[in-house]
Amino acid sequence: MADPYGKLIEDVAAHVIESISKSCKCMLTAQNVIEVIEEPPRREFGDIAIPVPRLLKKCKVDFKELTACIKYGAEMSRYVREIKEVGPYVNIFIDMKMYGRDVISALRQEGETYGFNKYECKHVVVEYVSANPVHPLHIGSGRNAALGEFVARVLELNGNQVERRYYINDLGLQVAYLAYGYMLLNRPIPPSNMKIDHFMGLIYAATATLVDIVTLKKEVEKAKKNGDIEKYSELSSKLSKLLADLENIRNKLPEYIDKLIDKIKDRPDPLTEVYDIMRKYENGDPEVSELVREAVEKVIAGIKATLDHLGIVMDKWDWESDLIRENLVSKILDRALKSPYLTMKKGVPALDFSELLKNEEVRTKLKIPKFTEVPPLVLVRSDGTTLYTTRDIAYTIKKFKEFNADSVINVIAAEQTLPQAQLRLALYVLGYKKEAENLIHYAYEMVTLPGTSMSGRRGRYVTIDEILHDLKAIARKLMVERGVEPKDDVLLKIARSAFKYIMLSASPSKPIVFDASKAMDIRANSAPYLMYTYARANSVLMKCNYMVEWGKIDYEGCEENLKRELIWLVGKFPYVMKYVVRYLRPEDLASYLNKVADVFNSWYDKERILDEFSEGARNLKLALTYAVRTVMRNGLMALGLDVLERI
Repeated sequence: MADPYGKLIEDVAAHVIESISKSCKCMLTAQNVIEVIEEPPRREFGDIAIPVPRLLKKCKVDFKELTACIKYGAEMSRYVREIKEVGPYVNIFIDMKMYGRDVISALRQEGETYGFNKYECKHVVVEYVSANPVHPLHIGSGRNAALGEFVARVLELNGNQVERRYYINDLGLQVAYLAYGYMLLNRPIPPSNMKIDHFMGLIYAATATLVDIVTLKKEVEKAKKNGDIEKYSELSSKLSKLLADLENIRNKLPEYIDKLIDKIKDRPDPLTEVYDIMRKYENGDPEVSELVREAVEKVIAGIKATLDHLGIVMDKWDWESDLIRENLVSKILDRALKSPYLTMKKGVPALDFSELLKNEEVRTKLKIPKFTEVPPLVLVRSDGTTLYTTRDIAYTIKKFKEFNADSVINVIAAEQTLPQAQLRLALYVLGYKKEAENLIHYAYEMVTLPGTSMSGRRGRYVTIDEILHDLKAIARKLMVERGVEPKDDVLLKIARSAFKYIMLSASPSKPIVFDASKAMDIRANSAPYLMYTYARANSVLMKCNYMVEWGKIDYEGCEENLKRELIWLVGKFPYVMKYVVRYLRPEDLASYLNKVADVFNSWYDKERILDEFSEGARNLKLALTYAVRTVMRNGLMALGLDVLERI
């Protein structure tokens, strides 16, 4: 992969080290120099800077002597135009005519793949979204979807073989609630104006809330009978909130919820019936299995439609229950019960990692922080049913084995950090060391909406479908105001890109408060802004039939202000992508693309491109426009955003 900026940095570092090795007694390598090179906060201070004190630690010379060696070496680089010593820094100004030739040459050499490394060739499984199949995808799942698709895309574009997988959690209490309500309503068909997963989500929420109400009413009556006024008051308050939640759900689907209320309100113990469904499904009861699968498949159909609207297609849909049916979980349990790490916790078998965690080498390999305590992993409940982390062990092995994966990346919320640590430790103690060391938890924080408290169990959430609908409406309004009659597919691409950009532009480790107005800001820091910049550059090139006379470029103009800045930024794209791929940091790519867009749009507004009189200057401008078009397109693709030729 051609990397102009990396080549520049390496050249300067090599000459600096050569000078130091001849004149100073220092144990330094070129990599030591590369690691400390910075960019000054303002361009008039220099293009790059070497902070001398950071290199002094490995040298037996004084500050002045080392500074002199650095300056002398840097001057030998063909890229260096001028050097200034400012305090503890050696500031270096680059010959942009020389560097510009390298950047343009790299663009011509790499063409459409500029910035991508096509030679990694690892097999990587990315499991993402994997939302519980009991309601539609909400805004929190949207961040997971955007991040997961970014991880898959950026690895794929850099030469890896990637498999996208969705884990359908069809075991457990939530699905049992859904199946219970679905059964009591005689497997209803949704109204014609309601998406199937939205309908099933309301049934799930109403059922769970109703069962909780029936259970809580018994506790209220018991407290009243016992004369426990304080407990009675507390439980009555909780009951009032549940009744309010039920009324909110009912308002969205009154006919169906009224029927469900009539079916559940007088049942003696609906919670026991729900648990019975959960147990029978795990044990493979044919009748219950048919019921649960049917209910879950309806939700999954709606989820697939939403993912399609987001431009996301999964390669594999894995059912959690299949791990039981294929005896994969029982094999793991058999192995665990023979493990020297086996213990008993509250009467059930568990894996105890306390001794293993004393080994710092193991902690490092498994990416478990030094002072993090990891409790024993309980393998089964007292009734014999398995826990989701136990099933995750089997699923992880399945993912590695079926795709011959070098690594598996689980895109899961940060709140799952402890279960993911337990999972890696369990794999390790059960003999799956390669899998344990190459299982990566890609963690992210939650997304909220101003003034909204979300709960899937209570039917309080904002769906991705609703957000896309609102963003499309904003996009339509903006385009109509500019005299453009938008097509629906264009509106969808703008809306979904705007949504995903908000989820990607902040570090995954930071919570997000979603703001639709910021998502659709066409002036800065948004997907529409980046998409518009690409379309603008593309429009210029379309007018000249994408013809750039590469052999007739006048590189003198590379030293001129904004063109200088564009050359610098465009040359950094492969270097930036290396970092983004290594650390999977979408926010850094988004920030970089915004800088490119800002400089290009400022330059575009100040200088004519196609009307440039000088042939050499015109071809330089066209080459820069081509460079911006290439960088913006490849950057948008890496983020999983849409590329539109015109907006």
